[in-house]
Amino acid sequence: MGLTNYFQKMGAKTGANKSGEGIAPPLLGPAVRFPYGAFQMKARITKGAEFEIQASSDLKNWHTIVTDTALEETIEYVDSEASKFSHRFYRMTAGPVNSANIIGYATITLPPGFSMVANPFDAPSNTVGALFKELPDGTKVNKYDTRNFQLNENILRDGKWTSPSEKLIPGEGALLFNPTSDYKPLSFVGDVIQGSLSLPIPGGFSMRSSLLPQAGRLHTDLAFPISEGDVIHMFDRDKQEYVLYPYEVEKWAANPPVLSVAESFWVAKTSPGNWNQNNLLSA
Repeated sequence: MGLTNYFQKMGAKTGANKSGEGIAPPLLGPAVRFPYGAFQMKARITKGAEFEIQASSDLKNWHTIVTDTALEETIEYVDSEASKFSHRFYRMTAGPVNSANIIGYATITLPPGFSMVANPFDAPSNTVGALFKELPDGTKVNKYDTRNFQLNENILRDGKWTSPSEKLIPGEGALLFNPTSDYKPLSFVGDVIQGSLSLPIPGGFSMRSSLLPQAGRLHTDLAFPISEGDVIHMFDRDKQEYVLYPYEVEKWAANPPVLSVAESFWVAKTSPGNWNQNNLLSA
């Protein structure tokens, strides 16, 4: 998608007003994360507006990394410090106006064998064909079908996926198989979902992930609705084995499960619930 079409689709407005009145909210994107390197993004902004670009690694603590004036309606920014972070998020202000969105990336390293992964962003295309296009032949992506109680397999052969249009959206999870003996980088890029969020967790077995690209203890930090008798299954990528976390007598049997950004997990839930999270752009 061309840059002009991208902004037209997202509904960006333009206009020049150096007095600060009538400034449209900046719109971030499109963007790209280079493997283990820089992060590049573009933004649509009112020409002549003074702006700040702010960055965060947790969506809570923000700091200004750029202060400038927009000489054109489209600006480009390259974060050369991105190689220092496995995940980072960006927002803008134009005078008193906040950007319409938060954009970011999350880069993980896939070891040989299996990993449980998650796409934590709302991207222009959240299809398997778009998200996993840089991986080698023989790569497999497995999603769990809660209706038929089975894993559906999507395989990359001769550069083509079995089902390239299959989606992996925030809140879902996938079991990914790296067929090589090498570690492979995988980056997710897109918008951070905004507002008061709710993800249904069905009773029984399912594969889930956080709607927000945040790391922490699953229950206390990320507000996962844990109940008596629930069991969380995390996958240890280094040992290539599952680690079980049962919740019994209103506490974890051992240490609580800790979730990384862009990681998914299995949950065996005794009864359905809703995973409620909040992310407000103005916070």
